[in-house]
Amino acid sequence: MKFSLIAVALIFISNFATAESSTLESNKKLVVDFYTEVLFYGKSEAIDKYIGEVYIQHNPNLGDGKEALRQLIKSFPPREKGAPPTGEIVRVVAEGDLVVLHVKNYGWPAPNGGAIVDIFRVENNKITEHWDVIQAIPDSSKNNNTMF
Repeated sequence: MKFSLIAVALIFISNFATAESSTLESNKKLVVDFYTEVLFYGKSEAIDKYIGEVYIQHNPNLGDGKEALRQLIKSFPPREKGAPPTGEIVRVVAEGDLVVLHVKNYGWPAPNGGAIVDIFRVENNKITEHWDVIQAIPDSSKNNNTMF
């Protein structure tokens, strides 16, 4: 009887861990796809595919909701057809309902680009909340470490 309970418990824990891992991977894919399509390629028309009906924005320069995000993307300079992405995702970390991206932007917020950490909350396969920290890449550094 003890063995059966332990076996059932192990199966339950294994299934839970597998489901949690699957959710984390799904959340990471959602956020990476959003960032690539909408932010790196400026496709504001794709916002509805990724952003929930409620979208809470913690960047003090932007309003809440999809429309504020859509207006931000539309304010970006026009992209030439076939132009490369405007940055690259260096790291992706997921825990619970949060996905964190460490991003190198090639030309913003300064001529050398920027180091960005974006944090997204995902609920029901949609992004519902966002925080960010943005640092310009300087011309020189007081150490030999990169920002990435």
